[in-house]
Amino acid sequence: MKDFIFRNDTKLLFRNDIRETILEIAEGHKIMFVHGGGSAERNGCRDDVVRTLTENNIPFVEYRGASREFQKTEEGIRLARANGVTMIIGAGGASVMDCAKLMALGFYHESNLWEYVKGRNPYGLEHLPLALIPTYPSSGSENGLGAVAVDSRTGDFGTAYGIAADYAILCPRYSLTLDREMTVYTGLVTLVQLSACVLGDKNKMSYDAGISYIRNVLEATRTLQKNPDDLDARGIIMLGASLSTSSRIGIGKEEPFAYDIYELEFLPEKLFGSTYRRSLTSIFPRFLAAMGRHHAAEVEKYCRDAFGFGSSIEESSRKLIELFSGFGAEMYFDGKISREQVDSIPCRTELTPNEVFELMNSLIR
Repeated sequence: MKDFIFRNDTKLLFRNDIRETILEIAEGHKIMFVHGGGSAERNGCRDDVVRTLTENNIPFVEYRGASREFQKTEEGIRLARANGVTMIIGAGGASVMDCAKLMALGFYHESNLWEYVKGRNPYGLEHLPLALIPTYPSSGSENGLGAVAVDSRTGDFGTAYGIAADYAILCPRYSLTLDREMTVYTGLVTLVQLSACVLGDKNKMSYDAGISYIRNVLEATRTLQKNPDDLDARGIIMLGASLSTSSRIGIGKEEPFAYDIYELEFLPEKLFGSTYRRSLTSIFPRFLAAMGRHHAAEVEKYCRDAFGFGSSIEESSRKLIELFSGFGAEMYFDGKISREQVDSIPCRTELTPNEVFELMNSLIR
């Protein structure tokens, strides 16, 4: 069996009502409550956190408008220091949670924080105690180590990898305010992220577990098509997202080819102005077809075990496009692209430039 690390940095707390948990973890601290000012206010999360802190006389400051913009992170660090904050609670989607992670680390390491964004290892360094509450379940940032930042002043960006939250608080009802399209993407993006871990995993226990997670997320996505208020189905997707960034699956991966999808999904963002969720979802079936030319046995096994597809990889790719389209996901883009445009975007992948261009071209309607 291949060496692996089973990470347990983050205490994952699944709750239908977070108020008692907020009181338990916040007592004795001065809190900075970080959110984006959108979903956390619409879905009741902000009210639950603020009311709990206020009613129990726990001092706090609020920081709205958090995002992956590095300037927002720097502002938050200054606010935390000025107010003597001793703990951060972040609630929102991936960008808010990533911002909260960088604030918690930057409180003690602001002078070289950008170095960590650009690849220096921050794992194990001192940071403020941190609790994260996902309100858009799919990124898994609450239970993962990554934190993406973008500096629009320079056009630079990167991912600090090694910042773990102390607590991840999962509450399915906070996703009830998502519309039908966004709800579909929570399931499909979670499925793809789980698949990136499972593809090529040689450890039978973690592979079988990962396949089970994928099949349950797919079934939960189907359930929400008929009953969008089903909290059990929303809870499955939320837990699946957290597991996709944990160390519970993918522990026997000997080749990282499946993670190339995160490099490739950035291309439609640049070429077509796509969102992460649409880019990742639309690329995935075509990605399987392209990688199947290099890793046929692994891709065939995955397609058979996760979806019951016994046909060729090309046919399995086509069936997945139909499956995702049936949920309402847009699987094509409008426009034209040139080889020069595609080649100009940095992309670290084992696929050849020709294969990358073909993959991008296959996305055009």
